[in-house]
Amino acid sequence: MRYTKKDIINALRGVGIQKDDTVFFSTSLGMVGIPPSVVKSQDDLNALFLDAIREVMPKGNIIVPTYSYTFGKSLASSLANFTRNTPAEIGPFPNYVLKQSDAIRSIDPFMSVVCIGKSCKELLSNLSNISYGEGSFFEKLVNLENSKCCSIGLGPNWTPFIHYADYLAKVPHRYDKLFWGEINGVKTPWVYSVRFVGDESYPYAHVAGREAEAEGIWKYKELGRARVYAASCREYFDFVMEKLKQNPWYLAKGPAIDVIAKEKERVNYLDIGGEFTTGEWIGDFLVPERWNYKESYLIGEDGRVYSTTPWIHSLSVEKEMSFEEAIIHTSFYSKNVFYNRDFGFVIKKELPKQKYKAIIKSEFGKGKMPIKRDFAFVEEWVDINEYSEPKKKVFEKGYFEN
Repeated sequence: MRYTKKDIINALRGVGIQKDDTVFFSTSLGMVGIPPSVVKSQDDLNALFLDAIREVMPKGNIIVPTYSYTFGKSLASSLANFTRNTPAEIGPFPNYVLKQSDAIRSIDPFMSVVCIGKSCKELLSNLSNISYGEGSFFEKLVNLENSKCCSIGLGPNWTPFIHYADYLAKVPHRYDKLFWGEINGVKTPWVYSVRFVGDESYPYAHVAGREAEAEGIWKYKELGRARVYAASCREYFDFVMEKLKQNPWYLAKGPAIDVIAKEKERVNYLDIGGEFTTGEWIGDFLVPERWNYKESYLIGEDGRVYSTTPWIHSLSVEKEMSFEEAIIHTSFYSKNVFYNRDFGFVIKKELPKQKYKAIIKSEFGKGKMPIKRDFAFVEEWVDINEYSEPKKKVFEKGYFEN
């Protein structure tokens, strides 16, 4: 079904978007139908929609997700670097908006957003280093007057604050996890809320979208062969939070299960008891995941096995290494790399100068453990955001048994 730029403008205005609103746009433009004949490329299509949005919101703030999940790819020995120009991993429209000269991007190596509008600097400055926690962008979004969610071609199930709501509700299927990486070349800690490894935890907002639409929270207008949906962020957020009080699994695929019991079975760790749960904050210390490994080998080019003992909390890996890289990933004494996200081996002798192959098959999961608090570790931050003051974040280390 063919549509025009005027149709886009009418649909946006028809769902209640005003000229001075702040709107979070989720998009799948290819689902809308056949664009005007002047559109010859993906960039032409992106420009068509962005121009229409600008016309509807000349005094507002246009926000588009540019999620990159950068720090999830980071190792202590090879830190992933997030910058203003790191590509988004969620489609062509976000990357097109990111390239606009008047677009400002938030500093978040997982869940960044890009903003065009009068209040963008204020919206995206002084954010915390927790993607979904206190001081995050999503906290600002749901508390901002005249903020709205708008879905183009995706339906009402695309919920920008889904995991911020999960975070506040302390749902059992997600937990906070510490990551390290670089932001503009500066080593930086970041906390991201992850789901436990199981189909039950898969994000699922279809029920929330349908029920909110039935309640009249989502409004829609036809556009081509799809629809444009819009809702007040605050109204939809309050609706979702009320549902989460009744059912903590409301925004997950489910069914509800005992997560810790299932994770213990999957990871197969030794149950040593303990009162603290993975993802729980004890002051400024973040309780880590339970860890176990199934097999571990450091094999030399000569065919000899030089170690079968991995560092505690080693990541899974299977890779060829030069001698120089192997030295980085070995030590005479055991290390715990929970704080560093890395892998390595304990070896009690000097390594011969040759190539090596590292094989570690490990598992991580939510669980309980005993923890003894100890000393503070201070990571100095420099000014990584041109719109904020330099700041310092303190994490408190603790000794723990796995």
